[in-house]
Parts: sequence; structure tokens; C-alpha cells
Amino acid sequence: MKIKSFLYPKSIAITLLAIFGIYICVTAAQWQFNRGQSRQAENVRVKQLLTQTPITLDANANYPTWSKVKIKGKFDSNHEILVRGKYRSDKYGFDVLTLFRPSSTKPIWVDRGWVEAIGDATEIPIPPSAPTENLEIIGVLRAFDEKESTTGSLIALPAPKVGRIQISKLDENFSSPRFEMYLQLTSDLGDSPIPAALPTFSDGPHYAYSFQWSFFVLLILGGRFLIGREELRSKLSSVQL
Repeated sequence: MKIKSFLYPKSIAITLLAIFGIYICVTAAQWQFNRGQSRQAENVRVKQLLTQTPITLDANANYPTWSKVKIKGKFDSNHEILVRGKYRSDKYGFDVLTLFRPSSTKPIWVDRGWVEAIGDATEIPIPPSAPTENLEIIGVLRAFDEKESTTGSLIALPAPKVGRIQISKLDENFSSPRFEMYLQLTSDLGDSPIPAALPTFSDGPHYAYSFQWSFFVLLILGGRFLIGREELRSKLSSVQL
């Protein structure tokens, strides 16, 4: 009697729907767990690079992102662009990218730092001027169009409001050959924009999301058990009548 009570079309449909929901949740939980592991591995890689001594930039070498390098040369303030959509402490502003002409390799864009927006945020601020003399700068290499880190908690939150440094916009300003990455400045140039933020080493929300999806599996199982119990109780009542 107990088995037969679950062989009605409605009961079978509910069971199949529960199985499908469990499959979706398990898949999502595994995907988020794998993303968390990738994030941990990336954190280890970046930490190792940031603790290394800066090396002289060589245009013929291949560098992973976040490599620490040093370059001697001169800023070219005739080629400068402000990147919208950058936030510091919840304040809207711009990152200042200025072309740097090394003495021994091709030009490279340098992110000198951040300046706060003025007025209604549609006005373009005037950033501190780049040094005009020959100098050595130190920074970390970043990829163009690189995605920023996301934030979140147990329940999914949107990514922070940030802008990307798009190579297409920079090429409109300077179309000659240049280094295939840009430099995020870390050395102190005195009166300069606020230095761009270095990465924060958190595991992100992925493990929390994985737990969240696993919890949904338990909810589905519990829900199917309660529904099944009510189905069985209903059938037993009808038999007694």
C-alpha cells in the first residue's frame, strides 16, 4: 500500500521535479567549489609574485600578470587617459593612465593611480602632472580588459561597480607599438594620484555559495519527504473510510 501510494502521476511528477532540482543544486555546488579552489591557487600565485624583487622589464620576455618590474625612462604626458568607473572607499573617480617611454624598450601604459571625481561626476578632473625628468619606476604588470574581483556573502551579491582598462580606448589615444600589458605603479612619485589598490587575498564567496547550494539539496529532500508523508497519510485515511 505504501509503495503504491507513490505511483500516481502527480506523485511521480513531484519526485522527478525533486530529482531535477537536486541535480541542478549539486552541479552548482560543485562549480562554485571548483571556482573557490581556482581562487585559492590564484591567490598563492599572486602572493609569490608580489614578494619577489622587481626585475628590469624586457620587451622580449613573457611575464605573468602581477609580476614586479622596474623601468627607466620618461613619462609622456601628451598621451594620458582617465578611466571611468573606478571606486575607492565608495567614492567615484578615475584611474590615470599615462604613457611611459622607457630608454631601452617600447612604450608602456602606466596606471599612476586614482583621482576623485568632481562636481556631478560627469566633469573630468585634472590629475597631478606626471614627473618630467628621467626616472626609474616600479610596479606590477596587469592585463588589459582584466576582470576585477567580485564580492559576496552567503547570499549572492552583485560585483562591485568598477571599470575596466580597455585596450581599444587606449589605442585611440596612442596607436603606435607598445607593450602588451600595462604597469600598475607601486613606487612613490611624490605629488601623484592615489596609488591603485593591490589585490586583497580572500577566497571570495565561492565556498559560501557551494554550501548554499548544498543546503538547497537538503531543503528539496526534506520537502519531498514532507509531501510524501502527507500523500501517505491521505491514502491511509481514504482506506480507513
